[in-house]
Amino acid sequence: MKKNQKLRLNWQHLSFTEYASGIEVYQAALFFKDKKNIQKKILDHALDEYRHSRYFYNLAKKRGAIEGISSPSGLINIGGLSKSPFPTKKSKEISFCSYLYVGELRAIEFGDRVKENYSNKEILKIFQIIDQDEKNHAKGLMNYLSTKNDTRVKLSIMWHKMKFIFSDRNSFGLISKLKTKTEQFLIKKIFNFFPETIFETKNNNNNFEEAYLNRKRLS
Repeated sequence: MKKNQKLRLNWQHLSFTEYASGIEVYQAALFFKDKKNIQKKILDHALDEYRHSRYFYNLAKKRGAIEGISSPSGLINIGGLSKSPFPTKKSKEISFCSYLYVGELRAIEFGDRVKENYSNKEILKIFQIIDQDEKNHAKGLMNYLSTKNDTRVKLSIMWHKMKFIFSDRNSFGLISKLKTKTEQFLIKKIFNFFPETIFETKNNNNNFEEAYLNRKRLS
């Protein structure tokens, strides 16, 4: 039986969202300059997010659905950086990691909705790979947060869940519009911190299983 495709997705917008997530995670890696093993894992996480972005961009391109949106504007207004704690400071480390953790939980829930509404084999394969990535990311973040003050972590997670719910209700069906000065500030921060080459992958084909098996890489 063919699944009822009630969920309509904009693949380019999802690509911006994943790319923005990669930027956020990359900043988290900067908190761990003195802990190289942890930093390497976080950088792998950031690269996973960029790989997800590439999956969605390829889907949009294949379907001829690429909109004329600049990357900075897309990352800020569509990708979610306008509502993100980014850029942040190390003193906000627990809050920022809690924010990333809640984001992973939301990504897992979203993936489940997609798999319930789509029957296309290519799309399902992509979301199966992403689902495994997101579950690993959530586990890693919680392993780290579990080493911190339990009450503080619980309150922080609860706070970010509430903020996401509030944000969803106020932005449903809309694209955020930022004032020019704010947008210029964020664009400057993005490209000062994160040159695009940091997210380059060595394999640009569409063999998603191979990309997953070879995901542990740094250019």
